[in-house]
Amino acid sequence: MLSACSHIGLTDRGIEYFHSMDKDYGVKPNSKHYTCTVDLLGRAGRLEEAHNLIRNMPFEPDVATWGALLGASRLHGNMELSEKAAEMVFKMEPHNSGMYVLLSNLYAASGRWVDVSKIRLKMREVGVQKTPGYSWVEVHNKIHTFTVGDCFHPEKRRIYAFLEELDLKIKQEGYVPSTKLVLHDVEDEEKKHMLKYHSEKLAVAFGILTIPAGRPIRVMKNLRVCEDCHIAIKHISKIVGRLIIVRDSYRFHHFSEGICSCGDYW
Repeated sequence: MLSACSHIGLTDRGIEYFHSMDKDYGVKPNSKHYTCTVDLLGRAGRLEEAHNLIRNMPFEPDVATWGALLGASRLHGNMELSEKAAEMVFKMEPHNSGMYVLLSNLYAASGRWVDVSKIRLKMREVGVQKTPGYSWVEVHNKIHTFTVGDCFHPEKRRIYAFLEELDLKIKQEGYVPSTKLVLHDVEDEEKKHMLKYHSEKLAVAFGILTIPAGRPIRVMKNLRVCEDCHIAIKHISKIVGRLIIVRDSYRFHHFSEGICSCGDYW
């Protein structure tokens, strides 16, 4: 219930459930309950409350708890708390690649490229590698896998041309590329170009081109769906009049008529 409240934005109700565990039912919250509640508060931007909850836990917080605070701090751009949470995670798990990536992404979004370089150097020193993102779609009983800027698919020209058409149409619908999400020190126009060819968009475009009208397009991704892709796919679903289902590492997203089932809260 705590996790469900976190993912649909029922923050106050989730807090009530958390406190009622011991008060009404005599169930002592364990580390997982605390982590869910930290995530619940963090997603809602109530970062100081989340941090206070960690500091007042009846036992030592674990990596997952600090990781929840780090993820929320990155989401809301709180550098101070992000660095604090990352420091605690690295003490417990110096080879936790996900936390290095979260902190590096936050530095990049803030334009702190020197710090990004330091994090990447540290990752190399301790032998940590970032998991590459990729998406795939099944068409005619065959799996088609895409990475960002994929140039190996046999129908890449057709896919890229179609994406260019879609890009023009969704911009007319109000889509604005989220260049802050491009984690490279390049010019703004180059960032827009890089966003255009994320793996999710390539897989969705290929699905639209090859899966018959009336059938849903089902795309899988090994990581969390990119925020910019999430916005773009909402527009795409409305323009092409198709149900697009994206299953990332967190949840299912059902895009239809410009709306996602997650309510933009995931």
